[in-house]
Amino acid sequence: MRWLALLLTTIAWGADLKITANFPGAKLGQVQRVSQWHWRVGVKGQSDQDGRNRQANWYYFRVEGARRGKQIIIDLVDLPGEYNYEKNQGAVTKDTRPYWRENEKGEWLEAEGDYDPTEPKWRLRCNPKGRAFTVAHLEPYLPKRLDALRKDLKPEIEVIGLTPAGRKIELWTVDRSGARPGAPTVWLMFRQHAWEAGSSWVADGALRNLPDGILWKILPSNDPDGVAEGGVRFNKFGYDLNRNWDSPYDAIKRPEILAQKKAMEAWLEQGNKIDFFLTIHNTETSEYLEGPPEGPGKDLWKALKENSSFDPSREYFTRMDVTGPSRANVIQWLWNDKKVPAHLMELRIARSPKLEARPTAQSWQQFGQQLAKEIAAVLTRPR
Repeated sequence: MRWLALLLTTIAWGADLKITANFPGAKLGQVQRVSQWHWRVGVKGQSDQDGRNRQANWYYFRVEGARRGKQIIIDLVDLPGEYNYEKNQGAVTKDTRPYWRENEKGEWLEAEGDYDPTEPKWRLRCNPKGRAFTVAHLEPYLPKRLDALRKDLKPEIEVIGLTPAGRKIELWTVDRSGARPGAPTVWLMFRQHAWEAGSSWVADGALRNLPDGILWKILPSNDPDGVAEGGVRFNKFGYDLNRNWDSPYDAIKRPEILAQKKAMEAWLEQGNKIDFFLTIHNTETSEYLEGPPEGPGKDLWKALKENSSFDPSREYFTRMDVTGPSRANVIQWLWNDKKVPAHLMELRIARSPKLEARPTAQSWQQFGQQLAKEIAAVLTRPR
């Protein structure tokens, strides 16, 4: 029977590659075979409710049937899209080299290959030692990691709504105020856009190291459907979850935004305060903090620049004017309608000059820890 096992192994190793996305968070577009060891893999992307603003900056798939010593070429294609109604070559560029790893617990590494701006496409040259490997835009932060964070942190949890697919939208409370009257209240919001896995890694580092003296209110995952299903920045009905904050309530098409808005409104209507609000995002090459012209934002910007890996590409700035109907983001809505000092941070996924490398899950977690520390310091500093 030993010869039979050897024969079956030989047949399996000689079979064509199989490229799949049948696991949590995975997503790929059209797959085309060029040859046995050369494949074109489309980036699925998403468009908004009007079929515009296509974003193709999330891919996550598995390649099976590799053979030791055989280089596998994968062309990532279908990259161009739009952002705010402006056409572009896509968010997957020379600055955002794809990642890969060879086993479930292996290290995510930048893939070998070249970016071709003419098509455009990324050509990956993979030389796996085993029979399978995984490719992704960023190191994923999946629901199971959030489950582990929830278990370790043990926050007070309120289910404030359900997504179109029936997943829970949660609001966490961690009271580190020591019951001190007038203690600052901070709201933190993460993962408004599903592709921005770096936002969740920052959350992981911050929430595991929340300083005392603050009442922390946390919206840990604001597009659970997208995170689980490999989405980009729009919900099931095409709505950008960091736009449309000035739109009418819609429990069917925009239940995520509705749940978050009503939770904040209820908190304020009960006579509570929000001393500082921050939503964290990822972008390709920029890094910045924006918010109201007055308040603690400028102090936080300075403290993070001095004491953390935060490497801003511009000075602290204000952008609270809405560009058109149904285009308000969360901080514009909070500031213009509620006068809450609301801030938005973008963290680059490309090479960081300060880190002298691409950010990693570990560096984002470390930044999250420092971020929580600096927020607390700014808000509790004697004035």
